[in-house]
Amino acid sequence: MSVPRAVYVFLVVGLLAASQSGNIIKLGQAHPVAITAWRLLIATVLLAPLAARQYGLLRQLSRRDLLLLFVAGAALAIHFFAWIAAVQMSTVANAAVFFSVNPLIIALAGYFIFGERVGPRLLLSIGLGLVGVLIIGWGDVRFRPEYLAGDLSSVVCAVLFAVYFLIAKHVRPRLPSRVYVVVVYGSACVVSFATLFALRLPVITYNDRTWLCFVLMALVPTMLGHSSLNHAVRYISASRISVATLSEPVLAGLVAFYAWDEPVTAQTAVGYVIICLSVVVLVLDRERKIEAASAGAAQPEANEQQPAKSQQR
Repeated sequence: MSVPRAVYVFLVVGLLAASQSGNIIKLGQAHPVAITAWRLLIATVLLAPLAARQYGLLRQLSRRDLLLLFVAGAALAIHFFAWIAAVQMSTVANAAVFFSVNPLIIALAGYFIFGERVGPRLLLSIGLGLVGVLIIGWGDVRFRPEYLAGDLSSVVCAVLFAVYFLIAKHVRPRLPSRVYVVVVYGSACVVSFATLFALRLPVITYNDRTWLCFVLMALVPTMLGHSSLNHAVRYISASRISVATLSEPVLAGLVAFYAWDEPVTAQTAVGYVIICLSVVVLVLDRERKIEAASAGAAQPEANEQQPAKSQQR
């Protein structure tokens, strides 16, 4: 399948927006379930009218696909719970390092489930990205008993992200992006509010700063971030997109530097450079495949022209 150039614009926008989740969370003071519930509700309400004419396409899906949509929504909701909780119960460095295993999970699952080839360049890109994340977090990573729950939450978060993303890879080709994200966000919203009520957490009694956090979480990492990644996954392998997400610490760190005066040390800079190098390897691998595909397409044309020349002789 040829990849429209606009898809790469969506991917870049999605990565930039999704990377700002941690910076926006700093604005509010609320339980992870509350942040998740309101970000999903606001995003679903805003996106639902955009897909109003296409909901009939859901009738063409099998019961299995409809169930998978709900499972994707549930996985997304718990992924958000786990990520926010990981940051709150551990450190940002710990959370980032443990979550960074998700490209390996997605690459292996993509290979066994969808037959996506994991070549040496992709493995090199994954390896470089992981090394970069480890270098950034190594000075601050703390393997302490009190951080164990947060660290485990990061691993759970990575597994659930893989589940959510691989389901998108399976179902997205049969649904427009707008319909897919509304159904998945809506399902995740139902799971989130059910959990919110079950835990008897506050629903609306939050200060203005926290409400701003809810709204920005809906607009930036959800509507722009996850929606753009869900659009791109139809055309780009899940494993490659997951490697590209390793650039998020770079993007988040740059914003944190200007917004929160968080220092960028020499160690952090080295990690950023290695992560960027991993993305360059990924891009070069993509360019090589495009050139190979173009050469393969040109070869049949040359073969078709050869008999005509022979007849003229």
